Amino acid sequence: MALLCMASLYALGAPAARALSTPAPKTVQIAPGIYQFISPEIAGNVDGNSVAIVNERDVLVFDTNLLPAAALEVLTELRKLTSKPVRYAANSHWHPDHSGGNELYAKTFPDLEIIATESTRRLMDDTAGVYVKTLEFESALAEQEIKTALKSGKMPDGKPLKSKDRAELQAQLTQQAQFLTDYRATHVTLPTLTFGDTLTLYHGGREFRFMHLIGHTGGDMVLYLPAEKILLAGDLLAYPVPFCADSHPSAWIASLEALRRLDAGTIIPGHGEAQHDQAYLLLVLDSLKGIAQQVREALHRGLTLAETQKAVNLDAIRLRFTHDDSELNASFEGNFTPIVRQLYDEATEGLEQYQ
Repeated sequence: MALLCMASLYALGAPAARALSTPAPKTVQIAPGIYQFISPEIAGNVDGNSVAIVNERDVLVFDTNLLPAAALEVLTELRKLTSKPVRYAANSHWHPDHSGGNELYAKTFPDLEIIATESTRRLMDDTAGVYVKTLEFESALAEQEIKTALKSGKMPDGKPLKSKDRAELQAQLTQQAQFLTDYRATHVTLPTLTFGDTLTLYHGGREFRFMHLIGHTGGDMVLYLPAEKILLAGDLLAYPVPFCADSHPSAWIASLEALRRLDAGTIIPGHGEAQHDQAYLLLVLDSLKGIAQQVREALHRGLTLAETQKAVNLDAIRLRFTHDDSELNASFEGNFTPIVRQLYDEATEGLEQYQ
């Protein structure tokens, strides 16, 4: 499950390791009363965007961050903009980097309603006790990689570790251990207001259209504000590289087709900067459709999964996302290339396990 990017040697060369004190997010005003909060990583773990929509008497917050501490940073920034209470929170899907702050909002605002699809509530409830094991597994791998480098004095590519590198790696070990402690202390707070396909809320002088559109997960929810022509897409779109592991490719393509038909002038992805046209949406859609066609052609040639993964050419698609930036290339390899297996699994119903 490529849901969170764990701290690892790959962080070297990036900015120095951050303290776990969850720095303040970047605040971007999207429109009057609508603010995007872009939070930094937490001990090497990605955090999702949070969006606040200020209404006549209260606020709706779309996605609530990875940890209550990160949600508190967002709320602190929101308090600089308005004193109105948060009446609604919404979770675009069940992954903790979009729902981990539910606890903070529920404790702070007793009248809070948390909106999500029925599928997201079920997934959140069913995975509450096991998701931490995924984090522990990934953390153990990262820890072993770091300890190996510290013991050998070399990076995986053979380059010697500098004193600065050693300090950063030691800090990553400490921060990751603290992150797991903080995550284990978080209480999963489930949505209180769920729906099947669509939910329209007329509240505080605005119209909120919530739609269940499967793709990144089985419970994805987007929010469309028709008067403002603003779309909050959750992780159906992540910028600058989509997250494709454990996805539902055919449904995802159909969902993006539905989104392109909306009259949205601004699209806020689940991660990354807001987009002010549909160019990125169309890039993701065209890429998924193109890869799906390549996988279909490979199947008709009788290729196995391993053969298909070699046959599908992602080079041109990768360049459209990364422009050959080395860090983005690594992100593409880890987060986007799994779509080939997802498409093969979907088309064959897991037939590769018999190959």
